[in-house]
Amino acid sequence: MASELVIGDNGRALRPRLWGWLTLPFRPGAPPSATLGILVAAGFLVSETVAALLLRQIAPTERMGTIYLLGILVVSAIWGLRLAVLTSIASAVTFDYVRDWPDGHVLSVELQNGVVHVIFLVVALVANGLASLARARTNEVEARRQAAAAIAEQQAGLRRIATLVARGVPPAEVFAALVHEMVDCLHADAAVLLRYESGSYVTIIAVSGDVGIGHMPGAHLALNDGVSPGEALGFRASVSAPIRVGGSTWGAAVLRVEDVDAAPIDDFADLVATAIANAHTREELTASRARIVTAADEARRRLERDLHDGVQQRLASLRLRLGMATAAVPADLQDLADQLAELNAGLIGVAEDLQEFSRGVHPAILASGLRPALCTLARRSAVPVTIEVNIDGPVAESVEMAAYYVLAEALANAAKHSDASRVQVSVRCSGPDLRMAIRDDGMGGANPRKGSGLIGLTDRVEALGGRLSVTSPIGRGTSLDVSIPIT
Repeated sequence: MASELVIGDNGRALRPRLWGWLTLPFRPGAPPSATLGILVAAGFLVSETVAALLLRQIAPTERMGTIYLLGILVVSAIWGLRLAVLTSIASAVTFDYVRDWPDGHVLSVELQNGVVHVIFLVVALVANGLASLARARTNEVEARRQAAAAIAEQQAGLRRIATLVARGVPPAEVFAALVHEMVDCLHADAAVLLRYESGSYVTIIAVSGDVGIGHMPGAHLALNDGVSPGEALGFRASVSAPIRVGGSTWGAAVLRVEDVDAAPIDDFADLVATAIANAHTREELTASRARIVTAADEARRRLERDLHDGVQQRLASLRLRLGMATAAVPADLQDLADQLAELNAGLIGVAEDLQEFSRGVHPAILASGLRPALCTLARRSAVPVTIEVNIDGPVAESVEMAAYYVLAEALANAAKHSDASRVQVSVRCSGPDLRMAIRDDGMGGANPRKGSGLIGLTDRVEALGGRLSVTSPIGRGTSLDVSIPIT
């Protein structure tokens, strides 16, 4: 059984090799060496002569000429025209000699020998011509296949970069991935992304491949008059494409490569421009949202200040004058005194309501710092709160207000909707961010897309460049995770 398996394995191993020899005349590229062709032709001549001498005992010698056609066909199909003609002549001469064996003569000028020469030569020319056409067609198909594969590879690289751009990945990551894709997809030795600075200087933004010593991201190069970016980088052969953003030239993408089509480079450069434009747009959008939030906070401060300095002061003055009028009422006008006392109580209630309203408009308690403000919110909560605040260093005022409103909304939701019995709060500084984690043990099921409270908090946090996520599985409580840049 083991021997049968070995035989089977050898057979399977021989099939690709045999197929390779059979398809050799039609493979793309240059034919094998002439030396190998001469050896093959000589081998065929020897084998064919031996076969003709052996078969002449059972068949007329004149019919042995077809044996020599096999070598002519093989050599003509695989090698060039010169070797094909030489093989046909050598085969005809050999056949002439073998046919008259042992009295044959290689210089015979008989008509039939001339006919054999012509037939062999025609066969060689036809076989060589057909093989050349087939090889040319195969070369064309292979060239198209390679071009299609190169285009597919480039398109795949462009799609990967476009995906990063669409996802809003930071430009630095897009640039690093882009130069790597340019080296891989365009088969370049190196790729460099440059940004033009004021004057005649450029800054290297991202590199990939062998760019040489000193050409690292952050390095500066001088572009003198008439010097291309590739020459400034010291590349012997290079191609570059400008990167235009907003109607002006932002930089250039440079490849160190011997020969490459510029169109794919332009496609990569366009993606760089798109990434930069998207980043600028996001920055402008974030700045715009931050300005809106800041303007709303300023309006809240003005309203709270106007209420405190205007309406509340006037109410206090009215209460004082009403108290003086009440004290001046004669003792026999007790009904009037009671009415004035009732008005005074009403004014006290209005003042308290106004004070509570102004506290909701703007948290004045933030003036004493974020930690006391958050702890005060925890003490006032209708649900027991366990809070831990670890804040080192100053925090921007807008960040303090965002954290305050996030905790206030979370505690209000826990008391009104969650039916929670306890809330855990953790506030800490983690690197450049302020992180908040708020957990309750309520019924869960909160939908952050419904209700203006969480939507407003999300807008406020994202306007500061932060993130707010809500996890609220039914029956397992609600969790809020917030991350806001401190500055």
